[in-house]
Parts: sequence; C-alpha cells; structure tokens
Amino acid sequence: MGWQHTIYAYPILFATAVSLGLGAYAIRSRRGHGHNPVLLVFGTMNVAVAIWTGFSAIKLLSTTPEVKFQLYRLLYVGSELIAPLLLLFALAYTDRTGWLRRRVVVGLFVVPIAFLLLLFTNPYDLVIVETRIIEIDGLIVWRAENGPAYVVLSYVYVLTLALLALGIIAHEAVRLGRSYLPQAALLAIAIVTPMTASFLTSAGVPPFNHDGVNLVPATAAVSSIALGIATFRYQLLDLPPIAYSTVVERSPDGVLVLDSAERIVHANETAYSLLGLSGSIVGRPADTELSALDVTTPSSRTVEVSSDSGRTEYLNVRSQPLRRHDDVVGWVLVLRDVTERRRRERELEAFTGAISHDLRAPLRTTEDYLRLLDESLEETADEDCEELIAVARRNNRRMQEMISGLLQYSRIGPSAAAFDSVDCDRVVSEVHEALRFEIEERNATVVVGDLPTVSGAEHLLRRLFQNLLENALTHSDSGSPEIRVTASRRGDGWRFRVRDDGGGIEPEELDRVFDLFTQGSGTDPESGTGMGLAICRKIVEQHGGTIDIDSEPGEGTEIAFTIPDGERARTLES
Repeated sequence: MGWQHTIYAYPILFATAVSLGLGAYAIRSRRGHGHNPVLLVFGTMNVAVAIWTGFSAIKLLSTTPEVKFQLYRLLYVGSELIAPLLLLFALAYTDRTGWLRRRVVVGLFVVPIAFLLLLFTNPYDLVIVETRIIEIDGLIVWRAENGPAYVVLSYVYVLTLALLALGIIAHEAVRLGRSYLPQAALLAIAIVTPMTASFLTSAGVPPFNHDGVNLVPATAAVSSIALGIATFRYQLLDLPPIAYSTVVERSPDGVLVLDSAERIVHANETAYSLLGLSGSIVGRPADTELSALDVTTPSSRTVEVSSDSGRTEYLNVRSQPLRRHDDVVGWVLVLRDVTERRRRERELEAFTGAISHDLRAPLRTTEDYLRLLDESLEETADEDCEELIAVARRNNRRMQEMISGLLQYSRIGPSAAAFDSVDCDRVVSEVHEALRFEIEERNATVVVGDLPTVSGAEHLLRRLFQNLLENALTHSDSGSPEIRVTASRRGDGWRFRVRDDGGGIEPEELDRVFDLFTQGSGTDPESGTGMGLAICRKIVEQHGGTIDIDSEPGEGTEIAFTIPDGERARTLES
C-alpha cells in the first residue's frame, strides 16, 4: 500500500485528535457525575467524529484505490452516526429528556443503519453509481458518483437532523437569554460549518469542487475547536441548560440574572410573582425593581417591596456575582418571600416584649420574698432548708436573666436611620474594660487586632461583641484562656472573627448553636441562658450580614460574622 503527503490531512488529523480528547474527557467526567445523558451522548458523538475524520485522513493519505474504497465505506460508520447523536445531544442538553426514550433513540438510528447496509452491499448501484481515480496537482484522489439512496438516506437525513438540533439549541438560547449565548453560538458554529462545506461541495462552489479534494472532513477542525472552547471555557458539560431548567425555572424562589451594567437580562416566573409584576422587566435597571437594595452586594438582605396591587411584601435577597476569569460579567439574585416569617417574628417579638414585662415584676417580688425568708430563718433553719432557699434564689435570678435576654432579643430591629459610623476598635476596648473583672478572674488574655470603622447601630454592635467575649470566657475550660478578635476586608464589607482556645463544640451541636435557648451538652446549666448567640445572629442579620461558627472538640471555637461597610449596610425598620 502506497502513501502520499498532503497538507489537507493536517486539519483532518487535528480534528480526530481533538474529538478523541473530548470523547475521553466526557467519559472520564461521567465517573464524577454518574448517569448523565449529556456526557454519554457528547462522548459518543465525538468518538463518531473521530472515526469519520480518522478514516478520512487515512483515505486521503493512501494511494491504493482498493484501500481508498474500503476506507470510504468505513468512514461512513462514523459520519452517519453523528447526526442522530447530535440531535440526542441537543435534546439532553436542553433537558428534553422525555424524548430520550428507547423507541425514539432506536428510531433515529434506523435510517443510518439501513444506509450502511446498502453502502456495503450497494444493490442496484443505489448508493455508489461510479468510482474514479483522479490526480490533482500530483495528489491521487478517489471520488464516487452517489446514487439515490445516498441522497435520501444520507445527505437529506443528516441535513434534517442537523437542522432540528440547531433549531432546538437556538430556541433554548433565545429563551434563556445572554447567559447561554456563548455556548449556543459555539454549538451553532460546530454544526453549521460542516453543513455549509457539504452544501458548497454539492454545488461545486470553489474551492469545494466535487472533483477536487473533499474538504468537508477538514472543516471538522473548526467544529472541534468550537466544541473544545465551549467545553473548557464556557463549561458546556458542567453548566448545560438542564441546570437552568431544574434549578431556576422550577425553583420556588425568584431568580434574576443581571448583566455587567446591572440590567435585568432574565427573570423566572417566580420573580415576577414575588415582585407583583405583570409586564416584562427584561432590559430594565435592577435598581428600579429593588430600589431599597444594592443588588451587587454579595450577601443576604431583607427588603420591602410594594407590588402593583399596593401590597407590601418582604423579600430576602441573596446576590452572587457571575465571573469570567477575574472579571465580573453579571450577577444572579435569588428572591425568597419571607413576608409570613417576618410577620411571625414581629408577633413573637411583641409577645416576648409583653410577657417579659409582665414577668419581671413578679420575679423581682419573689426574689424579695426569698431574701426575707432567708433572713427570718437565719438562726433556726437547718442546712437543707438553706440549700433549698439558695437553689430557689439561683433559679429565680436565672429566670430574670432569661427574661432580660428575651427583652433584648425582641428589641433588636433598628431603622436604617439609626445607622452611623461605628469605631469597632473603640467599642471592643469598652467591652474589654466592662469585662475586666471576669477576664482577670479567669486569668484570660484577650488579643484584639486592628478593627475597622463600619456602618451600624453602636449599641447593638457593643452587645454583639460583649456576648461573643462573654460566651468565649464562660465556655472555655482552659486555665488561662486566650481569645482573639480580628477583622479582614471581605468584598464590600468586613469579616470579624472571635476565636478562643477552649474545648470546642461537638459536631452534632453546631447546627443549632444560634437557636434560642440552646446550650451545649457539656455546658453548666447555670452558666448562661442559651440566648447569647441567638442575639448575636439577629444583630448581624439586622446589619445585613451573616454569621457562622467553626469548632472542633479540643480545638477551640471561632465565630465569624460579616458587617457590610458604609452605604452597603441596609436594614428594615422594626
């Protein structure tokens, strides 16, 4: 068997290598994604492309007519499978999995299999009418005159399926908006390029002459490059529209997608419902719909909105930037209706304030009676009686502390007008001085780093730091506990950390440490009310921040919270 060299083989071999790489990547990715039809079909489709282009390259490089003829038939094993696999990929990629039934899949491959059977048998010259060897600039080329079966079962069928796949992807791109346009454009290039080359070849448009070198396999290099870019730069296989359809369209939360100019480029139906809108908001600036919020702040906020019907609702808004490399190209906003939760919180706050006020006076009276009883029995009471009175007085004081905590909790809710510049360094110094007796008694060391000035309510931030330092002192089992208070810049705000070197918290208790009346399993029941961290969380949330805890038994505990800076801090009037 003879061989010849031609530069036309280079792009074809390049397409083969890229297709094999993409197929291997998809197959390997299935290990981490489980049964994923997108990955399965994408990988199989690229293997088919590799078969088509690989045999096409060998056919072009060979000079033996018999070998060229056999390779001509073998390359169609790949090329005939590409179109049905492409359509299946488009269906899986756009979450039309209902079409991926066995009957549909088998039906799509009936025509290609029938064509291949006719190709290898060629009865009545239905596929190949005539073959010939021609020489072009010293290059030996094998060409075939195609029969009616080729036109109907290959050319027309492949073109129809490719157009269907292209239409499905284009429809999805229009429906989803700009977020998926790069993926859709690259897929369109991958589909249209070989189709156009095939049409130009059939029409005899130079350089795609029918009697010249078949350049259609060479154009697969363009398709492979487009698929490679879509796969690795735009996460084609990681972020297909199936994620949008499942997570966004069917989400009970509202979702808004903003572009880099903070204009709304997409909104799901839930967002329209939550905002009380009937007309389209696509293309409008986001601040016209959420004027009470800086929508580009990457944190959680609660805002008050008024619908077209005049109804006031409360929405929790979470913002997350969309990044391409190091550039922010947009934002995703998730809206959750918290109107009912806020109503219940206000009812609870009102109830807590009322019940706290009503109980404090009787408890103070009980404390006075217990003191009088203790004094009257000072000479006659035995040890058991004195112990009972002491226990009663401790329980009574504990009840007063809990009621005082409840009252504090119910009163947390400053208005935005109450926010001012707060020097956290000064506030923590004042808290440190107020706790000096407890710090000295525990032989503790409190190390405070450089703390910033933030926008907030000073009395609440003072309570926040005091609760955190008291909590660290109370629950430390070290003979000389060390507590560190630090802060670092985080986006448009500050992240504070209060860390101790105590005994830590059991993993099963971490999820509920910020709940009301929660105390650790190893906590002395008389050492606190179980409200300190709940109050801390509410203060942080009122400032538009978040709070979390990191702790392991024996490794100490770190509580971290964020406070937005300056105009970024927003809250609602209680």
